[in-house]
Amino acid sequence: MAQVIAVISSPLLTRLYKPSDFGALQIFISVMGLALVAATGRYDVAILLPEDEQSSINLIGLSVLCVLFSAAVVTGVVIVCHYHWILPASVLVLRGHLWLLPVSIVGAGMYQVLSYWAMRRSHYKQIATTKFMQVSAQVGTQLGVGLLTHGSIGLLIGDAVGRVVGSGRFLRDLWKEYADQVRAIRLSQMLKLALRYREYPLISLWGALINFSGLALPSLFLAQYYGAQDTGWFALVNRVLGVPAALIGASIAQVYTSEAAKLSRSDPKRLMYIFLKTTRRMLYLGIAPCAVFMMLAPSIFQFIFGHIWYEAGIYARYLGLMFYASFINSPVTMTLSILERQRSQLVWDVSRLALTIGSITLPFHLGFGTRIAILCYGAAMTLMYGIHWTQSYYAIKHCGNRPGPTALAGVAVTCSPGSAQN
Repeated sequence: MAQVIAVISSPLLTRLYKPSDFGALQIFISVMGLALVAATGRYDVAILLPEDEQSSINLIGLSVLCVLFSAAVVTGVVIVCHYHWILPASVLVLRGHLWLLPVSIVGAGMYQVLSYWAMRRSHYKQIATTKFMQVSAQVGTQLGVGLLTHGSIGLLIGDAVGRVVGSGRFLRDLWKEYADQVRAIRLSQMLKLALRYREYPLISLWGALINFSGLALPSLFLAQYYGAQDTGWFALVNRVLGVPAALIGASIAQVYTSEAAKLSRSDPKRLMYIFLKTTRRMLYLGIAPCAVFMMLAPSIFQFIFGHIWYEAGIYARYLGLMFYASFINSPVTMTLSILERQRSQLVWDVSRLALTIGSITLPFHLGFGTRIAILCYGAAMTLMYGIHWTQSYYAIKHCGNRPGPTALAGVAVTCSPGSAQN
């Protein structure tokens, strides 16, 4: 329902805000997201692991301290940029609005930390409720401010408000149920846990940064070379075509990941059957929408979102195969991590990052326009999703021969938002 609200509101928002405003929002989310990956030190993932509740709550305290420290550092950068603009031209459109960055980092960081706490207790209804509240507050604020004023500020404030609202509900529930344990948080215990789980900031953090950079950098490079308006058209395509993977792919991924973890050692043939069946089902499910968008996307975007969004439809046509490949691969994206092929996953992440940068920067330096850059980016990412599927296929084919700890333990360590966004 949260995703549906975001999609249904899009035709209204595209008539209140210009493409350049959406471009500013996309740039803001990309910058904030990169900071957010490092904001918790990845200690939030470790909340799932301790056997006793008090250690998990101490990890919550440690993660929150990391978030506040990160927000303080970002605040310092914002103050410096206010007087001496030292950031690249890609974020020039955010000048005057960067003060919202630390606010969003605090809100999103707290939400991320407390989401892991809810996952530990299997409170999925609570997560769903906060997601719904988050998106509702975000969209409501964006529509309200958009009716009162012009410019991207409404989109940015709405994004920040939504993140803060989502974490507020979690904090209230945490204090209501575990007030005594929260009062028992001690700095000495947080330091012990920081040392015990030090591999998260020292090792896991860098893989997560590389992974998310592959998602965030396209918007930043488009803004750097082609401007906020082109970035806004690209942002709307991401908002609209990315929803099927979020709605369908993520749900199927939860079932597949659970089954794959159990079968990786006990029955590799059954795992291969489920892998092929899942991706085949996604292949059939997405082929008709992909064909429609490849043929009619410009007209569809112009009719639904307004005439100034016709160019976004061109981008949707060029990126159709990329989103289709992502849709097919999305349920099985954790296969390499489940099978303890983290090196293969890292090689893929680094390769995707390199291709992302090259597919946008090379067309610009060769004198081509935005459409060619978008086409090259779409082709490169389609190739990368195909490679990831092939890596997963052969990893399953040979999974009976690998030594090491149980696959389920690998899932507990590696199943994070960063790695799930392939």
